[in-house]
Amino acid sequence: NIGNYTPLPGQPGYNNAKITSTDNDYVLLPSLSWVRGRHTLKFGADIRNLQNNYYQTTGGGQFSFDNLFTSQNALSAGASGNGLASMLLGLGSGGSVQAFGLPWQSLSYQGYFAQDTWQVTNKLTLTLGVRWEIPGVYKERFNRGASFNPNAVNPALQAAGIKVNGQTVLGALEFINTPQHPQKGLKTEHFDLFAPRLGVAYRMNDKTVIRAGGGVYYLPANLQFNEGPYGNALNAFTNTWLTSLDSSVSPTYTLSDPYPNGFIPSLGNIIPQANRLILGFSPSAQLQTTPYPYNLQWNFTVQHQAPLGVAVEAAYAGAHGVHLPRGSWQANALPTKYLSQGAALNAQVANPFFGLIPVGALSLPTVRAGQLLLPFPQYTGVSESGGYLGNSNYHSLQMKVEKRFSEGGTVLAAYTFSKLIGDVESLSSWLDQGVGGGGGIQDPNNLRAEKSLAGFDSRNRLTVAYTLDLPIGKGKRFLSGGAPIVQKFTSGWAVSGTSTFQNGFPLALSASPNVTGLNLGLRPNVISGCNKQTTGSAQSRLTNWFNTACFTVPAAFALGNEGRTDPNLRGHGIANYNFSALKKTALTERFNLEFRAEIFNLFNRVQFAQPNTGITTAANPTTGYVTTQLNQPRLVQLALRLVF
Repeated sequence: NIGNYTPLPGQPGYNNAKITSTDNDYVLLPSLSWVRGRHTLKFGADIRNLQNNYYQTTGGGQFSFDNLFTSQNALSAGASGNGLASMLLGLGSGGSVQAFGLPWQSLSYQGYFAQDTWQVTNKLTLTLGVRWEIPGVYKERFNRGASFNPNAVNPALQAAGIKVNGQTVLGALEFINTPQHPQKGLKTEHFDLFAPRLGVAYRMNDKTVIRAGGGVYYLPANLQFNEGPYGNALNAFTNTWLTSLDSSVSPTYTLSDPYPNGFIPSLGNIIPQANRLILGFSPSAQLQTTPYPYNLQWNFTVQHQAPLGVAVEAAYAGAHGVHLPRGSWQANALPTKYLSQGAALNAQVANPFFGLIPVGALSLPTVRAGQLLLPFPQYTGVSESGGYLGNSNYHSLQMKVEKRFSEGGTVLAAYTFSKLIGDVESLSSWLDQGVGGGGGIQDPNNLRAEKSLAGFDSRNRLTVAYTLDLPIGKGKRFLSGGAPIVQKFTSGWAVSGTSTFQNGFPLALSASPNVTGLNLGLRPNVISGCNKQTTGSAQSRLTNWFNTACFTVPAAFALGNEGRTDPNLRGHGIANYNFSALKKTALTERFNLEFRAEIFNLFNRVQFAQPNTGITTAANPTTGYVTTQLNQPRLVQLALRLVF
């Protein structure tokens, strides 16, 4: 990756990865239904044993270059320097190569439920239920797994008699099935997760029904794939390229020899040495005990049958996510109170770990002063999987109108007006088309500042779906006569389609270069009173999707005031039409011929991808530019099928 240069499509990424996976799932689902008077009782269980053998590594590593090394002043680069020139000199801004083990992981889940649908009166029905969840914990057949204990004295440093700033150093791996972590699972199992459910249906009259409901829903234990042994520090170890110790003022190791002190393999087979060998690196592990994530959902709906066979529905639906996972959360960020020290954070001081750590940033005689101010100075980072600290709130107005035709066919229109805010993002943003949110946390020490519109807040969405039997041909209103051969051509026609209209997703802006360092992200500053939005059609805004002059890169060792997503800026929305025509022809009593023509994106409308949202000190001509198309162009497919 070369800073200030937009890569061409088709560059290798995960395409050159080595991936292998074996899955064995064993599932038992017993259930019992019992009708007794006005009560319909249901009982059941959901028992699963999920086994997985998984391996993935990303080829030959990942290396990045920016303009800092070739600038006039790395701490205040401005427009000077060039990422390509830095690459030609082999002077990088970061990089890594991964060593990967082959864990055999399993997870056992149990769920038990009881439910009573009670018809209290002819008009009132109650549904009462409860589910007992035992979500399971990841285990590894050969005990190759470890949790991270932020309060444990680091045994490797304690044995060497090393303290930092006169204090005993905390933070260490604790290996499963040992006195420090006696369970065989990576986490402590939860046995107290009971999820009540309540539903109410009241028939006001023969044409109007009121419904309401709510419940608690616990998230599955395998929601985050990298929480399993596959992503554990003992099986997926990242060797970080040490490019500089002073924010790119001077180089340490160049691309010609990024690991001069050696390459550490997967730690799963050398567990006794793991706590010592992982010093100086960025372990990825989770806490042994964390709060369990759940979602509260509730709704209120009115359904009414209007004249002429029209059904209308209006509903309010809400949800509140609690203890939501944050993906990989950085637990070793510099406390922002130290940012006031400025460039002194980059000053080289005596390294208390020298001689104990053989490779990496902490293997040299001196170390950055800011490194010793981190919560866990013995590591360059601590990627805590999960970080169950997130929350979200969703509110929506949902309306639906449906019309069914006596001659065959239905038209359905559904509209949703909603708002989703939170301090976490989707765990699968790499799969979510057009989602611009999900930027990294700017300050892991202040998660309240992460609250904003979610990256996939769609605000307004309208969908229209229809399927209609055309009133022509034999037995229909029009063209019902004629010779038999003519009726075979005029009969059996139907059309269907869907149309979707939706607002674009909020934009998430980032700022670079980030000289705050020490595991803090960076967002731009917003100029007060500046109008961030531009006007005109989408085509006219492709080179100025938003007003880039409203944003500046914060000063060195300062954080920006922009939110995780911008409340006013959004990407391109959806206006898509799909259409299908179907013709059924009865050739004989035994043979039927079906012809179908389907057109996706009927009017060949373009949905543009998110613009470049990177704000830089160096002149970047592509900031605010839209350079790619998100959807596919018009696609027509024809099918002919003989049924006999």
